[in-house]
Parts: sequence; structure tokens; C-alpha cells
Amino acid sequence: MARIAAAARDTAVGQGPNDLPSAASAAVTINPATNDLTLNPTDILDESITVTIPKGNKCKNVKLVPSASIAPFVDSINPPGGYGPITGEQDQTLTFRVRFHGIPCTPEPQVFTGTLDVVCDERVIAKKDVKITVPACPPTGFVFSAKFICGEQPACGCACTSVQPGRYATEINIHNYGIREVAIHKRFVPVVLAGAPVGREPKVAGPRAEDRIILPPQTATMDDCCRIAELLFGGEVASPMPITIGFLEITANGPIAVTAVYTTAGLNSAGVSIQVEQIASRRA
Repeated sequence: MARIAAAARDTAVGQGPNDLPSAASAAVTINPATNDLTLNPTDILDESITVTIPKGNKCKNVKLVPSASIAPFVDSINPPGGYGPITGEQDQTLTFRVRFHGIPCTPEPQVFTGTLDVVCDERVIAKKDVKITVPACPPTGFVFSAKFICGEQPACGCACTSVQPGRYATEINIHNYGIREVAIHKRFVPVVLAGAPVGREPKVAGPRAEDRIILPPQTATMDDCCRIAELLFGGEVASPMPITIGFLEITANGPIAVTAVYTTAGLNSAGVSIQVEQIASRRA
């Protein structure tokens, strides 16, 4: 949505014998006198601008003209030919309809400053300042959120544990199946850290570790509990690793496949359970 902030005040160029075809004792005014616009690429904004020319000012033609810096944002000004003649026998109030539109965004915000000029017989007799901000393009990419659960939950007889006693492992695979390299940003967000429920409601947990890699085309890598522990704790963790649960958030600037493998075993059981889950992506 386009946003507009305007202040209604008088704006005029200093007047003298060379500024107006006829000398005048009062200033030409524009309402609104300034604009502070935010325009996204698809935005269209219509604005009515009132120009008041005091008695005593004569013009064959009066029109509204954008300065070069903001002209790319102006789709139309109506009436296109302006008004005239202005006889100067009385105050004249002229209404212009200006249509603004957005321009393509860039990775960084863009700010443009300029003026809309009131031109009388090819002379500028008043102007209003215009500031236009084009926000940065929204981030684009693919985001994956993979659950991880690592370590051992002992049979401690505790009143409340996040998982049942057992041994848990996670291995998260990242596959660049394309023909271009992909930049990957990884964030590790533990909700249970070394047995402590750091993200239990009403608490919330944020990223405790980050990692960035460039994955070449048609290659794969993986993060397992050893790598997760290294990043979260800053080194190797004593075995068995205290139960740690959280999310691995993966942001990629190209298409990739993410697959998680979960292994579970009981503390006193020889049986092992393995589950493979394909992690769906969403657009950033």
C-alpha cells in the first residue's frame, strides 16, 4: 500500500520583477505543500493538489511540472495542458490531479527527493518538496524448518521431561540437485538445551548458533548431532550428550532438497527405530 504524509502550509519561490509576468504582493500557495511518499513497485497513488494564485498575477498558462528526479514516478498530471489565461483580476484556485506510480525495487531502500513546480509562462513561481521512498525488495529464497532431537534422556524419575527415557539422534541432509551453487544460511534454535527446557511456554527460544556455507551444484552435506553440538556448545560434548531438542532453520537462495533422519532407541532395549522425513520448503 502507498502511504502519504503531507503538511498543509504555504510554499512559494521568492518573488521579484523577474519571477512573475505581473508584480504581486501575495505568494502563490500549494496545498498540500509537501509530500512524503512510500511507493512499492505496484503502487498507484492519486493526489489532488490545489494551487492558489493571488489577485494581481497574470499568466497566459499555468501548469504543474515534476522535477527530473521524481518525473519517473509521475504517470500523469491533469489537466495536462494546465490552466489559462489567468487575468489577475481576482484570486484563482486551480486544482491539479497527479497520479504517482512505483518503480522497480532494489535490494536496498531507495530515496528520491525533488519538487513539483508551478510554472507560469515557463517561469517557476512556486514549488512543493516531494520525497519518495521505495522500500527494499522483499527477501526471496527457500526456507526449511527441520526438527532435531539429540542425546540421551535418562530415566531420572523426574516429574516432567520433554521426551520419554531413551537415546535419540538426528541427521539432516541438504542436497543441491541443481546446476548452480546455492548459498545456505543455517540457524540452530534449541528449545531444550542440555536437558534444560529453555523454550518452554511462556518462555521463547531464539537462535543459539548460525552457520553459512556455499553448496556446489550436484553435491550434498549433512548436519548430525555431533555437528549440532559443536555449534551449540562450542566443542565436543561429553558422552552421552544431554538431551537437546530444537529446530534447524535453513535458508537457501536456490532450490534444494532437505531430508531428516531420526533414530530412537530405548535405554535398555536393543531395538532401534528409524524415521525418514522429507522437509517441505516455503518461500521466504
